[in-house]
Amino acid sequence: MRISFSRGIKIATDSWKLGCDITNSQYFPLVFYSHAHSDHIPRKIPKTNIVCSSITRILVENLVSNFEDGKFHDLYSIGDTTFSQIPSGHIIGSTALIIDSPESKVIYTGDVSIRNKGFIEPFKPEKCDKLIIESTFGSPKYIFPHYDEVIKETQEQIQKYLEEGVPVVLMGYALGKSQMLYHAFSHLSDNIILHESNAKINTLLAEKKVDGAIEATTYQDAKSEGLLEKTNDWIFFTPLRSGRNEFHSSLKNKFNTKLFAFSGWAISPNYKYQMAVDHAIPISDHADFSELIEICEKCNPREIYTVYGPKIQLAAELRKRGFKATPLSKQTLLESFF
Repeated sequence: MRISFSRGIKIATDSWKLGCDITNSQYFPLVFYSHAHSDHIPRKIPKTNIVCSSITRILVENLVSNFEDGKFHDLYSIGDTTFSQIPSGHIIGSTALIIDSPESKVIYTGDVSIRNKGFIEPFKPEKCDKLIIESTFGSPKYIFPHYDEVIKETQEQIQKYLEEGVPVVLMGYALGKSQMLYHAFSHLSDNIILHESNAKINTLLAEKKVDGAIEATTYQDAKSEGLLEKTNDWIFFTPLRSGRNEFHSSLKNKFNTKLFAFSGWAISPNYKYQMAVDHAIPISDHADFSELIEICEKCNPREIYTVYGPKIQLAAELRKRGFKATPLSKQTLLESFF
């Protein structure tokens, strides 16, 4: 098996060739998309065999321009080798890929999380021979507080503001983080407003009856109806942007809103000031360092390949724990055989 990295993971044997989360996937007879974030899929979907979840397919078909009619599969086989999926716990529809042959079992996690985060099913580690794992928070300095405790504290702060007549703006990525935020906070007010980017995703999920959609008013409708002036107990969900952004700063100046930014990077005490927000909440849809270690220990593979973020540091930490771990880069080509 040959494993390499360039704009995504490339895996090949003498019998098949696979591209995982790769942006030039038109060159591959088989591709896997772990989820529909823009940095994990190409701008033009190729006419090829595609393994992904049904939810990722819905998102890809509706969000990617120049869509071509690829052949989508939940499960795919080439000879005695099967390519199957399990939830990865990252965002709605996200999956990890399991490559299973009579000689070896390989897991490519994609972006991954083992925490319980509402309705998103977490990744459940399985024993395997080779593990390819993301390293976004693969440094010991990235240890997140308990999710439920952070949610409870944030709910209480939001409720306090609303009772005082102070509206709030909750910022997170329109696909992925925002659905987590809806689940955790949308019940706190009867006046829920969505930014255009959020509304686009929300409408698609609602039309396709996918978990994660909520009932809400678009910002344009709220403006035309004068909702923002009529009441102060509204919650406005927007994409993650700096508080210095013209749109967010205008909301703060006009309505005295409190800005909440949700990100794993908020674990840094400087993040709040870098983003110019009132509250920086350390919630991530990625595994933190301790969770990445736990995944590796439970999968207990013979070989681990780390990719993205501090992959060199994570590989070094894993080697201290007795694993054979190698960081993947454009210069790395790993040869092994089933």
